[in-house]
Amino acid sequence: MASVYLAVQESLDRSVVLKLPKKFNDIFQSARFVNEGRIIASLNHHNIITIYDIGVAGERHYFTMEYLQGGNLEDRIIRGMSPEEALDLVEAIGGCLAYVHRKDIIHRDIKPANILFRRDGTPVLTDFGVAKQTEADSRLTKDGTALGSPYYISPEQAECKPLDGRADIYSLGIIFYEMLTGKKPYTGNSDIQIIIAHLSDPIPALPGELSRYQDLIDQMIAKNPEDRFATAGEMIEYIQQLRHPESSASMTSMSTGHTSGGRSQGPAGIPGASNGARLAFRKFNALLLDESTLRFAGAMTILLAIALVFLKTMPLMVSAFDRLLSDTPPVAVTMSKQTAAQHPQEEFAPQVEQYLARARQSMEKLHYTEPEHDNAYYYYQMILKKEPGNEEALKGVARIADTYADLVVWARDILEYRKAEEYLHIGLRVDPHNSRLLELQKSAVNK
Repeated sequence: MASVYLAVQESLDRSVVLKLPKKFNDIFQSARFVNEGRIIASLNHHNIITIYDIGVAGERHYFTMEYLQGGNLEDRIIRGMSPEEALDLVEAIGGCLAYVHRKDIIHRDIKPANILFRRDGTPVLTDFGVAKQTEADSRLTKDGTALGSPYYISPEQAECKPLDGRADIYSLGIIFYEMLTGKKPYTGNSDIQIIIAHLSDPIPALPGELSRYQDLIDQMIAKNPEDRFATAGEMIEYIQQLRHPESSASMTSMSTGHTSGGRSQGPAGIPGASNGARLAFRKFNALLLDESTLRFAGAMTILLAIALVFLKTMPLMVSAFDRLLSDTPPVAVTMSKQTAAQHPQEEFAPQVEQYLARARQSMEKLHYTEPEHDNAYYYYQMILKKEPGNEEALKGVARIADTYADLVVWARDILEYRKAEEYLHIGLRVDPHNSRLLELQKSAVNK
């Protein structure tokens, strides 16, 4: 998807990695590329690569990142790693994933080539090119496409099912097995054979000298996500108990049980507890350990107070918003209900030049018609209300409509006809007279 260069940032005289999309005129690659830069920039963790800058040079997007000189995990696996080194890395990257998942981001391509090292040996997670923000627009990736590397892909990702953080835990579990044994657990003569092995082959048994890690492997790479660790934080808790069994012997077991004298210990140390009971208790324990649960309890108190105020003011807000919608451009909602209630539209609207600046920024970010009240089409419409003949705004609307025509063609090419119809509908609302969209509509009717 991208070309990567070693470069020098002259202003600071430091080496940086410069990344550029290979097909800069491909709107889908550009969208995914910009999304990667935004995701990395939103993350601040010592095990995640640091991004320095993101921008556009000519028509090409780019971003720069820190230069990591300690090699990658692939090389270290080839040289051989001790079980403790492997466990250290799983714990470090697991902590990184716990942070990423709390940000509602799934990496989706955890593999040794994407784990690099700083000079001091710190592992660093890189390449968020196919990462997905769970609440974000999924159009950045082609629906029905299993993005990821066949050797490390989770079963649910291979089957294009909905994903959560447990898909990343699975991939990290495959890497852990490879670090311990020096070989991949699932192989084949083709990508399809490898993927089928992920879906159907049993979890391989570790050699006897590594058997103490078998339960950890089992819970990381279980075929069914429900049988895996619920969160990366839960996985780390298990690793810490595995490292220090003497300090956790009196604590409640949080997993399918650790072995003590050959007896499986279930919830609350009860021998012989069922798998279902252990799984239920493990999830409950993870909920108690998750810091987000504590934040939730505090947030609920605040939300209750806000709700009381909202219920009192809602009739005024709804009335103002109804008046606003009567003059709302298609596709984009102009402003929030609260803002509409506080300010008449004439007072809220900035000058034409300010709208043009915002429209340019939105186009650069590929925010054509979304989010609702902060997108290029909305700003162009506001400009055209003031200056119906504004040349830049008219060209901008036409460009957005042409983009949706491109999306229609692409969706039809991959047989996503429902998606094509959606893009056609949006495009025609943007510009009902766009010749390409009208021709595409005509061809659809004829078919």
